[in-house]
Amino acid sequence: MRRHRSNPFGRLFSVLAMLLLAALVGIGGVELVSGWVLKLMRDKRPAFAATLSDADLRKLYDAEDVSRYRSILSENWRSFDTLYTPFVEYRMMPYQGRYLTFSEDGYRGNGAGPQDLAAPGAKVFVFGGSTTMGAGVADDETIPAYVEQILKAQGRDDVHVFNFGAVSYFSTQERIALERLLTAGIKPDVVVFIDGDGDFYHCSVPDQGAWNERLSQLTQARSRLPFSKELASRSHVVQLARHLGGDKSILVREWGTFCADDADLDKVIHRLDTNRRMIDALAERLGFKALFVQQPVPTYSYDNRKRPFPVKEEAMGYHMNAAKGYPRMAEMRSAGQLWDHGLLWLAEVEPAEGNAYIDTIHYSPRFNKTIAERIAAALADGGLPAQKLP
Repeated sequence: MRRHRSNPFGRLFSVLAMLLLAALVGIGGVELVSGWVLKLMRDKRPAFAATLSDADLRKLYDAEDVSRYRSILSENWRSFDTLYTPFVEYRMMPYQGRYLTFSEDGYRGNGAGPQDLAAPGAKVFVFGGSTTMGAGVADDETIPAYVEQILKAQGRDDVHVFNFGAVSYFSTQERIALERLLTAGIKPDVVVFIDGDGDFYHCSVPDQGAWNERLSQLTQARSRLPFSKELASRSHVVQLARHLGGDKSILVREWGTFCADDADLDKVIHRLDTNRRMIDALAERLGFKALFVQQPVPTYSYDNRKRPFPVKEEAMGYHMNAAKGYPRMAEMRSAGQLWDHGLLWLAEVEPAEGNAYIDTIHYSPRFNKTIAERIAAALADGGLPAQKLP
């Protein structure tokens, strides 16, 4: 009987194959466990939910009729539904609901019926992020809607206010959105930009919008990254290690970027200030007026103990950038280092009574009206063209 001599290379190959298989199974298991741990951590993050009691809703909205706000909140997810749009990345998705409407042109309704950009009369275009768009409130409770209501109550029936606010927009996107309207032959009489939180939320210069990541992936820009970096960017183990090392952005999973230091804050302030200067130059050259509103934020000059429910710092996410950025802007403004032509500084404004925020950052109807009253007063004080008498 002949003996089969074992092949040492075959045994070595078998051992290496088993080791490789064990390594792959082990890495896969660690990735699976790390992903599960991250999910548990994210699920435990404080979050605003529509499953609040009637008493909770009464406190948040200062209203007795909570059924209305339950209906509003049931539609609220639509206010984060966006559509790709050239040059600005995205705009609000057209939608027709009971309390939430967005036109084909990307502006939100005001609760008083259809609006027409070609209608006669004075036109006010309002740009901003989700606070301007009005997350969590009805069409007729947004800042632009209240501005129109106040002006009409003062006899300016000829004024039409359009809400071009879009979720997670900041000053660069808003400027480009205005430019696209102008080049299409749609010119307002007044533009209002409500900014502050969004610019610090997107603490990245050169500019990156909320859709930047997904657009990069769709165009396969990420595939040009080194393979090791591509794997690291997708690894749950690496993400968990970064979180344990103090990187708060891993659990936040929002659209913004954390400011690393004062240099980052200065870049953001410069971006906002420069956009305001460019918009003002456009307005002067093309024959309309510009009003810039420094919006209130809950991380500056506001006592969060006034809230009906406490909000922890980690729930603020990238909005915490404004906690450092706003004081620096206030100092620079006092020193005359910022553009102040047409600037309405409302950073310290809050409602005289009642609740200010319905969630971490978005204004209550009462606060929207408070801000709108200041804007309407500024517009009435020389901001609007004279009313044409019939």
